Amino acid sequence: MTTTATDQHTPQRPSWDCSCCGKDWPCSPARIQLSEQYGPRRTDLAVYMAVQLGHAAGDLPAATTSTQLYERFIEWTRP
Repeated sequence: MTTTATDQHTPQRPSWDCSCCGKDWPCSPARIQLSEQYGPRRTDLAVYMAVQLGHAAGDLPAATTSTQLYERFIEWTRP
């Protein structure tokens, strides 16, 4: 599947909403795109998402808990 820039579900900072669909990033389409991009390298995907979690932790409101961030950014990367 080929995607164009307008098909890319990327985060908008500092809200961390998807630039394409407006949902919390990583939205379902972003998770699919990232899974396809990283393929069998699930550990690399988890490391990338951990870095994104670190950035998001600094941007998102203090009301966002570490559990919520883990569930949003990391949990889905597990096989």
